[in-house]
Amino acid sequence: ALALDRAAKTCGVNFIGGYSALVQKGMTLADEKLIRSIPEALDRTELVCSSINVGSTRAGINMDAVKLMGRIIKDTAARTADRDGLGCAKLVVFCNAVEDNPFMAGAFHGVGEADTVINVGVSGPGVVKKAIDRALEKSRSQGCGLSLLKVSEVIKRTAYKVTRVGEIIGNEVAERLGIPFGVADLSLAPTPAVGDSVGEIFQSCGLSVMGAPGSTAVLAMLNDAVKKGGSFASSSVGGLSGAFIPVSEDSAIEAAARSGALTMEKLEAMTSVCSVGLDMIAVPGDTSAETISAIIADEAAIGMVNTKTTAVRIIPAPGCKVGDTVEFGGLLGSAPVQAV
Repeated sequence: ALALDRAAKTCGVNFIGGYSALVQKGMTLADEKLIRSIPEALDRTELVCSSINVGSTRAGINMDAVKLMGRIIKDTAARTADRDGLGCAKLVVFCNAVEDNPFMAGAFHGVGEADTVINVGVSGPGVVKKAIDRALEKSRSQGCGLSLLKVSEVIKRTAYKVTRVGEIIGNEVAERLGIPFGVADLSLAPTPAVGDSVGEIFQSCGLSVMGAPGSTAVLAMLNDAVKKGGSFASSSVGGLSGAFIPVSEDSAIEAAARSGALTMEKLEAMTSVCSVGLDMIAVPGDTSAETISAIIADEAAIGMVNTKTTAVRIIPAPGCKVGDTVEFGGLLGSAPVQAV
């Protein structure tokens, strides 16, 4: 982990992944040692991210690994307690992890990948929102409404344009470096900046707030449109390609969670149709390891049964209770501590 951290700093990258293990069928001794070293590794490094795959549709769920990861997350939070449990923000537990996901903190170089490859992650929730808002304004000026079907078409066209640009840039970079181009992953990954939010897209679609009735349906439509639009734009669509709903990294989602409109239960329901899962959620520091393991098991079950990638990135914030706020800074943002 220290070597990875030094390499990342030398290269000037923001984060580096790959401190990972695939244990959906069982753990080797080396896998177990790596997993048990995660709390120390994430405490002593700044840029290293870790991911563990505990289940798959084919293999089922490794419940021994699920149990262990609950304890690892608690230990990681304790080791980084002086930073509001920041280490847990760099630790993802997957079911059906994909090998070519370029988005941190869950990215790793899959065992089926070439020695070197460029996989490009393309985002842009703000672009999608602006496209929807323009279409709404146009329809209102013409005295008519905009159906969800037409909203879906707007998202598809926007996703096509964004993905196409990402693939062109990725191919150009790959050619200059003499490295094979892998995939273009169009995933709407928000940042805390206003105007770069997935949650604001829900409001453009007519919902008062993310978490209101209809949220899961809108998210399903958004995810479907992004995937379809992206697939037309690239011959090499991969990764996760959909919509992310990280609480702390999206200003509108964070506000919905803080107001109580978006609960843990509603977030779990929405993960059945989004790209990943329970992402960047802060919970009380006294949440037990067993409870965290149970949350991971529930999320892994959704992924396993529905043949989709699901994940848990949860932060039991040391010393915090429901209603408190944890600050991670930068792209990781801030989050209200939510009830479990």
